[in-house]
Order: sequence, then C-alpha cells, then structure tokens
Amino acid sequence: MTYNGWTNKETWLVNLWVGDSIEEYMSPEEYESYVEAFVETIEESGFVRDLFNCAWYEINWQELSEHTEDL
Repeated sequence: MTYNGWTNKETWLVNLWVGDSIEEYMSPEEYESYVEAFVETIEESGFVRDLFNCAWYEINWQELSEHTEDL
C-alpha cells in the first residue's frame, strides 16, 4: 500500500516537513543522518503531532534519500 506516491504515510510526512530544507549537495548518507537527527531532536511542533500516532520504524529513509537525489 502506498500513500500519496510514497511507501507509506510516515515517509510522506518526513518528506513533507523536512524535504524542502535539505541541501542539494548532501549525499544520501548525509541526508539520512540529517533527517534522523532532526526527527529525534525536535520536541513540540506540527511535525511531532503529525507523527505522534505513526510508526516511526516504518519511515523509508532510503526512499527519502533517493527522492532528494532526483531533485
């Protein structure tokens, strides 16, 4: 099952909230580390509320990295 063209809702939400802030020069590994650190360190925001009831382990980090490469 997909969600808005992404693997799942969790992956789509991470791209929605963080995708535009990623620097184009980041490698996929740097991107993955950046996003994971961002997700782990933020506290109260709309992003956290959106993901509150989501399964964090479902986030497809590889898909997000590949999407950034395509930009």
